[in-house]
Amino acid sequence: MSLYSAWKVNKEEVVAENGIVTSALPLSAEAGLSILKAGGNAIDAAVAIGFCNIVQEPYMASIGGMGYMLIHLAEKAKTIGVDFNGRAPQGTTDEMYDVIGPSTGAGYKTFDVVDDANNSGPLSATVPATCAGFCEAHKRFGTLPFEQVLEPAIALASKGFEANWYLTMSAANMHDTFDSDPQLSSVWLPGGKVPRSHPKPGTRIIQKDLAHLLQNLAKKGRDAMYSGDVAEAIDEHMKKGGGVLRKKDLEDYQPVVGQTANTNFAQYSVNVVNTPSGGITNLQTLNILNNFDLKNMGHNTTEYLHTFMMSARHAFADRFGYLGDWEHHKIPINGLLSPLYAKEIAKEVHNPTFEIRHLGEREPLVEFMENPIHDPWAYDTNQKVPVPSHPAMDTNDEDTTHINVVDKDRNAVSCTHTGVFAKGLNPSGTGVAMVGGMGWFIPKPGYPNSMAPWKRPMNNMSPFMVLENNRPVLLQGAPGARRIMNRNAQVILNVLVFGMSPQEAIIQPVVDVSGRKTFVDSRMNPSTVNALLDLGHDIDLLEEEPAPTGYFARPSAIQIDHEKNILKAGVDSYRPTTALGY
Repeated sequence: MSLYSAWKVNKEEVVAENGIVTSALPLSAEAGLSILKAGGNAIDAAVAIGFCNIVQEPYMASIGGMGYMLIHLAEKAKTIGVDFNGRAPQGTTDEMYDVIGPSTGAGYKTFDVVDDANNSGPLSATVPATCAGFCEAHKRFGTLPFEQVLEPAIALASKGFEANWYLTMSAANMHDTFDSDPQLSSVWLPGGKVPRSHPKPGTRIIQKDLAHLLQNLAKKGRDAMYSGDVAEAIDEHMKKGGGVLRKKDLEDYQPVVGQTANTNFAQYSVNVVNTPSGGITNLQTLNILNNFDLKNMGHNTTEYLHTFMMSARHAFADRFGYLGDWEHHKIPINGLLSPLYAKEIAKEVHNPTFEIRHLGEREPLVEFMENPIHDPWAYDTNQKVPVPSHPAMDTNDEDTTHINVVDKDRNAVSCTHTGVFAKGLNPSGTGVAMVGGMGWFIPKPGYPNSMAPWKRPMNNMSPFMVLENNRPVLLQGAPGARRIMNRNAQVILNVLVFGMSPQEAIIQPVVDVSGRKTFVDSRMNPSTVNALLDLGHDIDLLEEEPAPTGYFARPSAIQIDHEKNILKAGVDSYRPTTALGY
């Protein structure tokens, strides 16, 4: 007789022939599928889903946020990256924040700032990018009229939608943030209370200002937000609050559309958007792992997990020490992604470093910033320009969402976008939710990820597209802050190395080494956990749960079987994440 019942959460794998979508929100997935059925392509559907996400979950992915999109055009056999990362306003200065000193608070901050001004208030605003990114993707690659693509989002904003259990739980979790801002509380705390959830009669969330903005976007395109009255209102709001973001920043902003960054893993080409993001760290991790016979080790064995964990630790050490926006600093990006560099690191993977180093209370981002262990410049063709290393200022918050779409012609999209509410950032009457993305920079000059005018912050988002014979076979991504990268890599390995279907790959017990301690899923075999402890790993055994934030990232994926003409989708089991196909 068992006296303990453990989580055994799963969802049914969705299999389709014509088209398939995944989204964190059921109504968004329904919108995307309706666009595919109406004759739209994968880009049309992804943009429709994205705008629906903006309406339903702007505290996770707002219209003023940022993100990345991978697009595969089947007819041209071409894979394209759309970088709609935010940028620091052109009025950014080195002395914009009053830095108190090294951070003593929770999370991953390295420096504290007076009034937390880089994370909250007008000085924290980055240039809104998500709207421009979606508009640009549709303008270049969509097929349906923009008005038709925006119809589902306009309906959700104008007519409203019922709060579900996840929205209610999220609103309760973010109550203090919502309550501190009249613009936010009027929508997300109706009557000053957390919204009621269906299946009982749920609170209906209506956003008239956002509906008006979306209607204008349908008619005018990006100009409805990036010039004219809305841009002027943002400008005035920032001036009034002491911010430096201006109308010209909005007018000048353009997404970067171009080639992907990629690496070869076995017979596959793994692609990410070519931008300072989690994708670069994921590629480096896979490069290191490419030097091992992972399949022969066996899935989630001690040897396999140890190899994965140490490889990921090495990649994160380089991330914390060297990465930043290469438009503004010399970054050894070619060295970091060099297979020869990865081969040298692989020789060290089974040596007693990292967690066995006894980090104590020190964050690895601080430890490896101060004590780098590799020199990727030796494998880089660019001139070495020494700069003080410093990691990204990422947080524990999970304020992101992910979209996957494949259409009947096998055009494909993998898109991660984000946006977290910050106090004092929302200009009244515009429908625009701004994002405090300046908190992702180092608030002091001299580092690869230091703030600078028009610079892109380094962040964690990492949508993937895996190709074989120049055709996409796997799309994948996740929300989850700094833990996105480890989870993405494990899902990819589960599919490509161990032959799992997407749903099977996603529900496997997982590990994460992005922080000081290694997080291990409580479902992992106890003997394996004990063996990892014996090897010196500093482990927290954690039980996953259906909460707004989690210990591990929340992936979704689509697999394409071109020979059988079948599409398979898998999604996270702990959220309303939904896959739909036809």
